[in-house]
Amino acid sequence: LGWYWNADFSGEKVTKIDATSTGTLYAKFGEYIPTIAEVKALADDTETKVAGVVNFISGKNVYIQDATGGFLLYGSDLAPEVGTKIIAKGKRGAFNGSPQLSGAVIESAEAGQLFEPVVTTLADLVANPLANFGKRVSVLGVYVAEYDSYNNIYVAEIDGSNKVKGHYMVVDPAQFPVGTKISITAVASQYQGTFQFEGDVAGIEIPVVGKVDPYAYPTRHDKYNLKNRWV
Repeated sequence: LGWYWNADFSGEKVTKIDATSTGTLYAKFGEYIPTIAEVKALADDTETKVAGVVNFISGKNVYIQDATGGFLLYGSDLAPEVGTKIIAKGKRGAFNGSPQLSGAVIESAEAGQLFEPVVTTLADLVANPLANFGKRVSVLGVYVAEYDSYNNIYVAEIDGSNKVKGHYMVVDPAQFPVGTKISITAVASQYQGTFQFEGDVAGIEIPVVGKVDPYAYPTRHDKYNLKNRWV
């Protein structure tokens, strides 16, 4: 659970030592908390605990991630912030194909750090809706396909294939009109085997593309060439 300078584990955790550090470090041990991968392998209705960093919160649904994967917590008592590292207890379950911890209750929370998003493609996400479930993912260079009546965004390839919904991802169509090329970072989710994003407008941006000036600049002194890259 951490290293401390004091044998009674008082004071702050020691997270860094350098050449001038002296003394004895004491390791604090506690109960073993299964990884997300281990919890996923449990039978339904098994009482367990799980730890991870909060990726996204949607009502009673809280998505978390650790080094082994992503997971969904469902409970009435969940009020963490995105980026918080938590330990929760509940029952291993599933909801419409999504692995989750039912009746989840948070036991502890501390400052954490979000994982870097997995850069992938719409095709891979659609073909394997559970492969990155609960993880932060980024897809570059997709297109706004449409909006539903609630302004939830749908994105797709330029030919309209692999259309994916941003679940409760309400976006102003005036800001990102249909046909706009965007990059999207959100949490990977699914509903009854169909992939969808979970996130908000903060995860959408118009990519900046560098292009090369087509003008052929003359060679100077027989060795200097100039190419102008512009945005």
